[in-house]
Amino acid sequence: MPEQANPAENVTSPEYLGKYQALVHDALRDCLASPDTPLGTMLRYHMGFESPEGEPQESVAGKRLRPALCLYVCEAVGGAVEDALPAAAALELIHNFSLIHDDIQDQDLERRGRATVWSIWGKSSGIVAGNALRTVADSTLYLLRQSDAPPAAALEVVQTLTARCLELVEGQRMDLNFESRLDVGPDEYLDMVSRKTGALVEAAMHMGALLGGATAAQVERLARCGRLLGLTFQARDDVLGIWGDPALMGKATGADIRRRKKSLPVLFGFSGTTGAGRERLEQLYRADDEMDDEDVAAVMGILDAANAEESAQSVAEDKGTLAMDEARAAGIPEEAVQELHDLAHFFAHRAF
Repeated sequence: MPEQANPAENVTSPEYLGKYQALVHDALRDCLASPDTPLGTMLRYHMGFESPEGEPQESVAGKRLRPALCLYVCEAVGGAVEDALPAAAALELIHNFSLIHDDIQDQDLERRGRATVWSIWGKSSGIVAGNALRTVADSTLYLLRQSDAPPAAALEVVQTLTARCLELVEGQRMDLNFESRLDVGPDEYLDMVSRKTGALVEAAMHMGALLGGATAAQVERLARCGRLLGLTFQARDDVLGIWGDPALMGKATGADIRRRKKSLPVLFGFSGTTGAGRERLEQLYRADDEMDDEDVAAVMGILDAANAEESAQSVAEDKGTLAMDEARAAGIPEEAVQELHDLAHFFAHRAF
């Protein structure tokens, strides 16, 4: 991006996204208002609207940056946010269906400071809840028929979101495959992340541009910008997963190491370490028992020696720069370019 910043600075999310996040919040609540059944309670609980007992509750429900970005791009290219709201809500529901299933596969007991769906209702019910949320997303897309969106654009939105959802699932399959391998390199990892994280951010900007009436060339450029912003976000997320402030992240320093997660810094550690250091790293990542504090410290020492934090942070900044190149080439208003720059800056330098 145009200027460099201290990666440790506490950069905040751009304020202009707030109004779009509020619109998405209300739309999601409407989408999940029924059924009044145990399954409905599970879905509303995961989205932060109810307690496990079905009582109304407002809980932390994620940043909702993807749907907000969809609405923002729609308006930035001259469209009305109301026309893109069904697509934005469907996008967030798909993201959350994947999170419910991820929690089961990763055996995570908490998400956003609350117990995960499967840890309350069981794995089988968690799988059903994730599938149900995916179906609600499909139903939500049908609301595009009630908007002023041209039928051709609405059809392309459905095709786009379906294709990117399939990419997301393939990315998760790749990620699971990586768990048993020690030969994964940074490039292969970024290919996986491009699918698992980048695909839905691309979908957000692609759909927003389509429904806002952008030209085909603008849609293509903004979609590529979204893919790169997704990579920016994930690379920074990987840095925070190891070196993030525990008070801001809600988890201990080195949490991703303790889980033996093959994140980007770890892969830079493997590729940049030889001899006894490499052997020690392989030994620690092959073991079955949980890493203790001494093991985590050993891994972090190896990563520090390989400059893994700096390498991963450079990826975040480089992808952010490429994203902004696409935004400028899209020919959107200069104000929108600057606001997307602010978002790219946040993605690459956020502290949480």
